[in-house]
Amino acid sequence: MIKDKTIFRNFIWNTIGSTFASFNSLFFLIIITRINGLENAGIFSICVTTAFLLYIFAIYSGRTCHITDIENKIKDKDYIVSRIFNCIFMMIVTLLYIIINNYDTYQSKILFFLCLWKAQEAFGDVFYGILQKRGKLYIVGQSLVLKSILGIVLFGLIDYFTNNLILSCSILPIVSIGILILFDYPKANKEMIKEEKVTMKNVLLIYKKEFFLFASAFLTMYLLNAPKYAIENYLTNEIQGIYAIILMPASILPLFAQFVSAPMMNDLTKYYKQKEYSKMKQIEYKLGGYILSFGFFAMFLAYIIGIPILKLIYKIDLSGYNLTLVLIIFAYIIYALGYIKTLILTIYRKIKEQFIIYLVSSIFMYILSNVLIKRFGEKGIIPTYLTIMSISYIMFNICTRYKYKKN
Repeated sequence: MIKDKTIFRNFIWNTIGSTFASFNSLFFLIIITRINGLENAGIFSICVTTAFLLYIFAIYSGRTCHITDIENKIKDKDYIVSRIFNCIFMMIVTLLYIIINNYDTYQSKILFFLCLWKAQEAFGDVFYGILQKRGKLYIVGQSLVLKSILGIVLFGLIDYFTNNLILSCSILPIVSIGILILFDYPKANKEMIKEEKVTMKNVLLIYKKEFFLFASAFLTMYLLNAPKYAIENYLTNEIQGIYAIILMPASILPLFAQFVSAPMMNDLTKYYKQKEYSKMKQIEYKLGGYILSFGFFAMFLAYIIGIPILKLIYKIDLSGYNLTLVLIIFAYIIYALGYIKTLILTIYRKIKEQFIIYLVSSIFMYILSNVLIKRFGEKGIIPTYLTIMSISYIMFNICTRYKYKKN
């Protein structure tokens, strides 16, 4: 009974916390658009996208390696030291990125504070790994809720009273470090073995073991956001802001795919071990059916009421973007279907194959987004998303079908 209550508490708090964390950027974008205007929303959008991209450097493989190390070959303190190195490296890359792109002082400060915020989030995540490994995932969820609510409220209040986006962004790392010191670390410290010593050999082993997971995560993030960088190069901050707003509803699709697939992972793994590949296929098709049903329903709602709701929320005129919104959602349906294929390949331990597919897709995305958006302007954005998501899905599908056929 106690175990069941713990599992339920872990599930509820983790779901709530993850949902809050996933929609942080949505609330920030609403606040900025209404208070600071569309141009500032565009600047914030590309800066927060870059912060999330560089965040992959800091988090590396995330908690995956940590919580699956059942034999405890690599100690908690090894992971902590590794994460410190990662966060320092991320901030060095941030400064180099600002210098190379020759950003003005205004955008440089916004990007710096957002990257500092995500670096601290990445450092806090290592303590989440310690807690999750001890079966206390509910504490992680509580921490995420605290960070999200405090961050959004303080960000909104400061921006409302000062109309200063730099000052508003600077509060986010302060909130993150405050909760880390007052909540995350004390909770995790109770679970740590004090006698453990750091072994540099283990720290290096983390980088070696999880490189392809890290690289795939980085390329996935780039793949989803490459058109934003082409928009930054060739179009205006206002257009950047508009597409940031339109992309927000579509971002629900990958999140939905994660939620519906998570309960199925144990069954997929069990059937793989039992070599019951036909049952794995059945689950894959079922998940695909869920995504298609939800996705087409989202497209229908977007076509009927999507633009009026976005106009109401953000207080800007989005007339003429109805079809754009629907097609963006369709592109993300394709991406979500591809995500299910990656789960199958992960169970098959085909991590390198995924990395190659993401690498090829990212190269195509870089070339296509720059060519189409430079030549056709705003009209090149949707074809870029649709083409690359389709190419990526086809490659993942071929690889998955090959593994089934081989077995």
